[in-house]
Amino acid sequence: MLIYSYKDGQVIAYVQLVDFTALAKVEAGGGRDRASVSIGKAAGETFNIATDKIYPSIQQRVSWGHVKSIVFTKRALQKDIVADVIDVLNRYNEIRHTAWVYATDEPLSELFEATPLLNASSYYSLLSNPEEIFQQSSFIRPIRLSRLIAAMDEKAATASIPYLTIEHKRWTENKKPKPMLAMSGACFVHDYRLQGCERRPDLEGLRWLEQDIRRTPIYVKQHGETAASLVVQRPKTKRAIKLKDGKPFFSIQVEAQGSIIELRKPLSRKQLTRLGEQTVKREIERLYRLSVERQIDMFNLSEQLYRSHPNIWRKHETDGLIPLTDNALSVNVKLVISASGKEKLNVRAGD
Repeated sequence: MLIYSYKDGQVIAYVQLVDFTALAKVEAGGGRDRASVSIGKAAGETFNIATDKIYPSIQQRVSWGHVKSIVFTKRALQKDIVADVIDVLNRYNEIRHTAWVYATDEPLSELFEATPLLNASSYYSLLSNPEEIFQQSSFIRPIRLSRLIAAMDEKAATASIPYLTIEHKRWTENKKPKPMLAMSGACFVHDYRLQGCERRPDLEGLRWLEQDIRRTPIYVKQHGETAASLVVQRPKTKRAIKLKDGKPFFSIQVEAQGSIIELRKPLSRKQLTRLGEQTVKREIERLYRLSVERQIDMFNLSEQLYRSHPNIWRKHETDGLIPLTDNALSVNVKLVISASGKEKLNVRAGD
């Protein structure tokens, strides 16, 4: 695994090594030894110079084909640095473009030392295997290097990179605090340059716009209190664009099926459906207001306009992006509650 930082005109490269011997022992059914983490660090004028400085002291051949993830600090998400890293990765034949990409602002040595629970190998950490977590609780979609490069090479596209932090207080192991990696937000990159990073609570609407959302929870509120918890599976989102008063106007339609996981108040299916639809709509509208405030195309509306109406896009774009304005979005949500779990939902007459 590789991490890149930038300080005082130097690219700083961190490398984490995983012991495959211990990994093989676990997969064969043997006991787990305490996971060991080896971290190398070097600095240079460019990414390639920094990684070359690791060779003299590593004392064994490095196979870059085993790189599972690449992490950039926010300071390293500058156009010159990211473009240089991508250029080297594209030219070096061992690097696979299936590596996962993340951003962070955490101390880098601590990030690598945050190993999984139960002495599991770092090979099974969030850095290397984010898909299983995403399938169980879909929120911030992990991104592979190939998809990131494709998005950054598109003049109208904005890519979202999962933002990693270290959670210090949520877990303990052997009665001691256990630092754990967590996806706590997303950083948005356009044309190889960081646009900004936002916290997870502010990005709830993002999941309704991503592809391959498997399973995601929503918490339905009534009068400011949580009334029910629903799980929505495989929502389908359609986006449309038209001109309104000579400017682009966007509409988003979400269709989804949900199941009741927790019912805290005696609500009918009709009431739950209406409240659930309102919850999803509010999340999307809140994210759009944040996008307008930050002028970050979190919805990737510019790319949508570029692909469907390139002439309109050329008329309104600035550096590939169209300016986001208030009152330029409509949202429609259709939610079907298809299951209520083992308990039957009490549907009251007239509701």
